[in-house]
Amino acid sequence: MKIKTIALVAPSGNIKNPEEINKKIAVLEKHFKIKKFYDENVSYGYLSDSDEKRAKYLENAFLDKESELVLSVRGGYGAIRIVDKINYDLIKNSKKYYAGSSDASVLLASLSKKTNIKCFHSLMISNGFVENYEKNINIIENEIFNINLEKINSGNCKGILWGGNLSSIVSMFSAESFIPDEDIILFVEDLNEPLYKIDKMLFETLRYNPLKNKIRGIIFGDFYIEKGEITPLLKEYAELFGVPCFLTNQITHKENNVTIPYKKYIELK
Repeated sequence: MKIKTIALVAPSGNIKNPEEINKKIAVLEKHFKIKKFYDENVSYGYLSDSDEKRAKYLENAFLDKESELVLSVRGGYGAIRIVDKINYDLIKNSKKYYAGSSDASVLLASLSKKTNIKCFHSLMISNGFVENYEKNINIIENEIFNINLEKINSGNCKGILWGGNLSSIVSMFSAESFIPDEDIILFVEDLNEPLYKIDKMLFETLRYNPLKNKIRGIIFGDFYIEKGEITPLLKEYAELFGVPCFLTNQITHKENNVTIPYKKYIELK
């Protein structure tokens, strides 16, 4: 599917800097038709709008007949508050792509489980999608997985790519409906979290058997912590999970983040 029209959504945090965001959108408008499904003039505290409106904007973006790609403007917080308000039956056959990351990890998990929408863990308007739009669009249109990985233990693994922001994933542990049916290769990243909280969340994941029992491999992305400080912890969890594990700096909040086709089946050696 060739992407000609992009629907922008803000299902999480408020648009703190609309002028800066609109400058970036203007660059995209030179190459694509852009449609906004949010009100940049509304700020609902730290959220972009009320729960009901954010869910409805998202549904309308997927129902829009022109758009091929629905792209999150930014992350922040708030997706977990609307995940049970979305009418998945209404949008499940929407022949669109959805791309986002950070807090949008919640939506990637729920949309990929409950609809036929093809999802991608990617940069957003706020943190580099525009600056790398040609590469990101090419990956989305062709469902490419190409990331540099450093192996930290032995073994091979097969499964679907699944995961995202670690704290967002852990926030979903109150319900099992987001967990895929297939074996998974879990990929995780985070920012602004100290080492002990990364430890805590990885341990919670280890103890959460409905998800842990699906994991056949793990890709540890960027946690914004010095490699020498965090690598011993990640090697410890490689042993605790007992699956092949890998490191990469290309799953991150930074502009070198590489778009990942969510639920793509791969084999890592």
